[in-house]
Amino acid sequence: MYVTMSVDIEAPAERVWGFLVEPELAMQWFTNLKRYEWTSERSGVGSTFSWTEEAGGRTFYIDFETTEWEPPHVFAYSQVKSDFLKSYDERWEIEITEGGCRFTFNDRVEFPYGPFGKVIGYFAARTARQTGSDILANLKRLAEAAA
Repeated sequence: MYVTMSVDIEAPAERVWGFLVEPELAMQWFTNLKRYEWTSERSGVGSTFSWTEEAGGRTFYIDFETTEWEPPHVFAYSQVKSDFLKSYDERWEIEITEGGCRFTFNDRVEFPYGPFGKVIGYFAARTARQTGSDILANLKRLAEAAA
């Protein structure tokens, strides 16, 4: 499953960055997250964190390692352990624009079960796009209010 979506935000990139890396702020807009905590120092490539995410009527427990860290522009991470998913890689990017910034997420998730997992991924991508619109609207609203 691959999903990418963007939203333009009338706020500085530095303000939006906090909403990505501060768990209490991230959980305000990324409403699928039920737990998000750093398990190492919270900066830099190689730092680790875990979260609990509800999606598609299921709860996923996932541990991640940071693969890119370029404040306030890029935060990317890869799954190192999950109770179900085969792989989960995500890249959050903040691009400077004339009116503020553009936030983009690129989400790659692989489900187990071979060909059946690809079918699960097809339907999961549709759901992710629907909830992604709400989540991005939340981020926009919160970041602009904080600016």
